[in-house]
Amino acid sequence: MKKVIWLLLGACLFCVTGCSNEKTDQSLSLSATEQEAYIKHIDALMDEFYWSYDKDSLTFRSGEVPLDSQENTRLFNASEDAGYSLKSVAGNQSVNAAAELLHYNGDIAGEVSCIFVNNHLSGVYYIGGYDDGAYSLRERNPFLANGKFTAYENWTGMGTQYRQLKGSLPESGFVAKSRRGIVASIQNGQVELYHLTGSVISRMRRVKPEGGLEAIFATFVERGEEDLLAVLLADVTEVDSQGEPIFQRSEKVVFYNSALQVEGEMPLKSEGCTALGFEDGKLFLFIDQAMETYELKEGSWERTRRESLRHRVMQCHITDLDGNGEMEYLMTDGLDLYLYQHLETGLLKLWSTHLGVESLYGALYSGDLNGDGVKEVYICDATGTAIRYILTERGLRSSNEDIQYGQAIYPCDWNNDGIDDYWNVTEEVGRTGSLYLSQP
Repeated sequence: MKKVIWLLLGACLFCVTGCSNEKTDQSLSLSATEQEAYIKHIDALMDEFYWSYDKDSLTFRSGEVPLDSQENTRLFNASEDAGYSLKSVAGNQSVNAAAELLHYNGDIAGEVSCIFVNNHLSGVYYIGGYDDGAYSLRERNPFLANGKFTAYENWTGMGTQYRQLKGSLPESGFVAKSRRGIVASIQNGQVELYHLTGSVISRMRRVKPEGGLEAIFATFVERGEEDLLAVLLADVTEVDSQGEPIFQRSEKVVFYNSALQVEGEMPLKSEGCTALGFEDGKLFLFIDQAMETYELKEGSWERTRRESLRHRVMQCHITDLDGNGEMEYLMTDGLDLYLYQHLETGLLKLWSTHLGVESLYGALYSGDLNGDGVKEVYICDATGTAIRYILTERGLRSSNEDIQYGQAIYPCDWNNDGIDDYWNVTEEVGRTGSLYLSQP
């Protein structure tokens, strides 16, 4: 039976811990009318900040507003950031409401605390993140684990030291880049390779799979001084009215050398492979809700590890965001964006969004486009507009203030000078693009 809404005797006793006051909070008996008034405030607050909460878990206690002390600085700052200053009511008698705070997809974010003084909402924060700290309702996705980052984004806008050039890169961008500056793009079931020649980006080669199979993903595999092109091939048996695959059966991974001659194949035992990745001599296959690790032994790829995920992976991008030598694994299932580190003990989930709806499209990218030494993350939404995520001390945060509707941004160091460039697509009818080449 719901503790809050369904009342048999017109009053209900609530008795769980409230906010951290200096005096012990007391259980509180409220009438149905009083509860409804408080719930109305809470519902409006949740709607304002696009949250939800579990009404079954809602409890009320009487107590005192915490004092404005150093110990409570983070709590006060979190409430202030949401527009509710607790300083003027510190130490006052209060009614404290607490409940499980939920993202719209139902994931639990932590416990929200609403502080009422004289029947008015005077403060709000939630306890969450890996550190069980106090967060503002504006902070939607705190870190889930400690990534031990050594630097964070100092975002003040895109850098201005770029020279604009033309080219012919596809509107949809690319999925992988080699050490030689060659990028691989998946177009109509084929792999197209592009590179910068002089001051123009142009297509250099096209890889067309045989046997009626189609390329659905590609990555580059380092082998000594050479980069092999690894292509995931599938039998696409059904497409929608726009020609997009509805059902595909993964068949194998084919490896091409620099002359685009086949150097080997790896048949797949499972049909659910959707993406590839490579880092430090290891090839990663994303199959169903798992990441499988393969290593080259005596001329053949052998599976050495299988790690479970709670989501599928349609795109994977491996990069070092903060430049500390520890690689981060960015993944998306088309619904949410995830950030991992791959440790000896397994995948460590550092952060994720909690959208739960189909909203992210295309490949994942990272690049330092403002020159502060920390890479930003880019991916497009359903409209083809780039979403930029920046690394902060509280988690990744979207920062799209300077991105126009329909604009896509694909970072890449095209000339291998160690400074990131980017391919920029605008909202023109032809969706044309331009290369912005960095100027050292």
